[in-house]
Amino acid sequence: MTCIAVVRDKITNKIWMAGDRGVSDDNSISVCSSPKIWKKEGYLFGYAGSMDGDRIKHLFVPPEFEGRGSIDKFMYSRFLKALRKFYEEWWVDTSPTSDFGMIICVRGKIYEHNASDMSLTQYEQDYLAMGSGGDLALGSLFSTQKQKDARKRAMQAVNAAITHSTSCKGPIDILSV
Repeated sequence: MTCIAVVRDKITNKIWMAGDRGVSDDNSISVCSSPKIWKKEGYLFGYAGSMDGDRIKHLFVPPEFEGRGSIDKFMYSRFLKALRKFYEEWWVDTSPTSDFGMIICVRGKIYEHNASDMSLTQYEQDYLAMGSGGDLALGSLFSTQKQKDARKRAMQAVNAAITHSTSCKGPIDILSV
């Protein structure tokens, strides 16, 4: 399945996101040719669950935050409405059984999105992980909190998931915003 991990640098507010490329089912695991993380229009995205994320990566154009007002209010209104409209137009599974989710980072903020209920949650902590290897990555991120290198922490977290989960596989991609 997947492991996506993000770490916000406490000094620079720069966010690093790392993701594996494993694609698995009950019986096997393969390597996806396309990264599950990407940058677009000042945002950093990573997805887990269904492969709907690849379509979103190529076709969704996120609305631009013009710097006026609250970024949180913008994300919970204009951004989420644009995402919902895209889901409807491109048949992204938003049913109660959907397993699709994303981590979305913008302007130093970390959000987690669940497609089944269109939720968007902003996190104050400086790290987050998701996917089938997410728990392993969270353990790594927790135990490395005193490390100053945010990029290295994100990579280590995904590597921990690849090492200890049969549903995560390299290579590891890494981006920052």
